[in-house]
Amino acid sequence: MSQKKDLVEELHRPAWRNYPRRRVDVRGLDETWQADLVEMIPYARENGGYKYLLTCIDIFSKYAWTVPVKSKTGKDIAAAMKSILSKGRRVPKYLHTDRGKEFYNKDFEAVMKKYNINLYSTYSNLKASIVERFNRTLKNIMWKQFSLQGNHKWTNIVSKLTSDYNERKHRTIGMAPARVTQKNEKDILKTKFVQRVGSVSRKFKIGDKVRVSKAKHLFEKGYEPNWTTEIFTVRRVAPTDPVTYHLQDYLEQPISGCFYEEELSKAKHADIYLVEKVIKRRGDQAYVKWLGFDDSHNSWINKKDIV
Repeated sequence: MSQKKDLVEELHRPAWRNYPRRRVDVRGLDETWQADLVEMIPYARENGGYKYLLTCIDIFSKYAWTVPVKSKTGKDIAAAMKSILSKGRRVPKYLHTDRGKEFYNKDFEAVMKKYNINLYSTYSNLKASIVERFNRTLKNIMWKQFSLQGNHKWTNIVSKLTSDYNERKHRTIGMAPARVTQKNEKDILKTKFVQRVGSVSRKFKIGDKVRVSKAKHLFEKGYEPNWTTEIFTVRRVAPTDPVTYHLQDYLEQPISGCFYEEELSKAKHADIYLVEKVIKRRGDQAYVKWLGFDDSHNSWINKKDIV
């Protein structure tokens, strides 16, 4: 029973939520854009059936684009993205989005291929932070307009609001996004995007057995376990700042993405698992479901092994 109690304590130990993340790698104008989809569903009737707003931002210049869309189907989002890329001469090398199906589909991927753009996503619960910051700024301005207008019509004002944002001085770069060009990007890079250099400590090493933080969202129950019951193995330590770790599961299959050390916890009881329920019994054997695992992991064990 003491081993079981220790394991429960391990699963419920506090998990970090706020800690230093890797900085966005800013290299130059149109190196990387971020894109997101803003839901405007409650106001669709007032806006000709438009339910979403596709937002894009160049992470270097902070220049933004917005396109109203009626649905989040791959076809509609691909068409909206194509309209942004075809408007001017600006095309990014990389596009950073979340892993939503609106971005990962054949229509959107065809647009990426046509313009030779590398689409990628991060696997943390944190999303593309720069475009989300822009979304908050835009929505704050938009809701002020709603109060002035006395309605929620946004499709007829979003273009001007976006243009005003691009012409307004941005604190990070010290000028308006619309004023950033290839002629001044090197000066901006030198003065505004100085990278940190420091020693990188390593909390875990290759081969360590770890649990992964569930990184609860705001309204998830605080009394549920903070760490996975499944055990993972550190397969690679990346010398980033701060350091990040690549994992593999018990079948030695790589886990997508990388993790910060605050998202990992050393497994003190790597060979002990909790039984969620006994499904059936047969002599000295019990067919059990393991806590935190799907039914494909159900197995027969000796009753004596249940603690």
